[in-house]
Amino acid sequence: MRRVYLDNSATTRVDSKAANEMVKYMIEEYGNPSSVHNYGQIARCEIDDSREKVAKVINANIDEIFFTSGGTESDNWAIRGVVNNALIKGKKVHLVTSSYEHSAIDNTVKNLNRIFPGNDISYTMVSPDNKGYIHVEDIEKAITENTILVSVMHINSEIGTINDIKSIGKMCRRKKVLFHTDAVQSFGKIDIDVRKFDIDLLSMSAHKIHGPKGVGALFVRKNVEIEPMIYGGSQESRMRMGTENLPGIAGFGFVCENVVSNYKKGMEKIISLRKNFLKLLGEELDNYTVNSDIENGYPGVLNITFHGVEGEAIALSMAMENFAVSTGSACSSGSVEPSRMLLSLGLSKEDAQSSIRFSFGLENICEDIELGAKCLIKTVKRLRSLGM
Repeated sequence: MRRVYLDNSATTRVDSKAANEMVKYMIEEYGNPSSVHNYGQIARCEIDDSREKVAKVINANIDEIFFTSGGTESDNWAIRGVVNNALIKGKKVHLVTSSYEHSAIDNTVKNLNRIFPGNDISYTMVSPDNKGYIHVEDIEKAITENTILVSVMHINSEIGTINDIKSIGKMCRRKKVLFHTDAVQSFGKIDIDVRKFDIDLLSMSAHKIHGPKGVGALFVRKNVEIEPMIYGGSQESRMRMGTENLPGIAGFGFVCENVVSNYKKGMEKIISLRKNFLKLLGEELDNYTVNSDIENGYPGVLNITFHGVEGEAIALSMAMENFAVSTGSACSSGSVEPSRMLLSLGLSKEDAQSSIRFSFGLENICEDIELGAKCLIKTVKRLRSLGM
């Protein structure tokens, strides 16, 4: 039986043409972008071109895009860079975020007093409603006179809710508080305009949109003061030092120019795949709850609780039959603890541990959905009969 991949929120296959572009900058145009000779200048031009392609996706200026190693670094830099700048100025520091952010945000915020010892850094975590949405009113209530930054993710990676970052951004601008959004799951898939949304900092990653792993970027609005997290030479305008990942950046730029447009064209297809998947489940299974917002959420993410069955057992059983699904965020998989994101929705520990995430992408076809649903139905029925 062929393999079926239904875990596109974890990562995506690198576009073959993007991979070819990367190889070109590994074995042909392999110069160091900081070198003055022809090899280096060709490399520098490619980085500049890719920066422009990334910036265009979110309506940013090219000098507001800084390449990083991925979403986790971008998230860390956004939080730590803003906090460090405020501490240098002698300011008191308070942050507002949500209780279901990616671990790169959650763990960074919770460890700020260890990262910057001797400072009394405080934070407030706002809870989502029972559908998984963070409301701008709750964010505003949490802001104090010492709040320097609000950070709220755009698309939730486990349940697919799309937060209203435009309203949050406008409120933060009115309150004169910086606004950061983790857009790793939304960048290139749905519309983002950093100008219209009043976004000050935005994290993005290439491997969620058929680009390579190990490369991402942080948008930093002009005049936003942020300290570097990595020191070294003069790369990235002395904001993110270290020799640039030229092949990765070339691949990132390629998918921004050539693949991103496919998401808009393919959205109806993804909606149809999800609809068919749910239809097939409904015909054969009972006692399950859909945690994702079908009407307003991102259609590529579908989270379901199969009551009375361990989610890990479902995922492992399906993996043995060559089906890739997930119990939650890839950065948290393998944890014996229930999903923090699902618990924040009000799910019990038992239900959170009985949940599976299916994430559909551009390359999935109807046969994937039919085979995946068939395997899932068989697996759940078997595990329930065994009391697992």
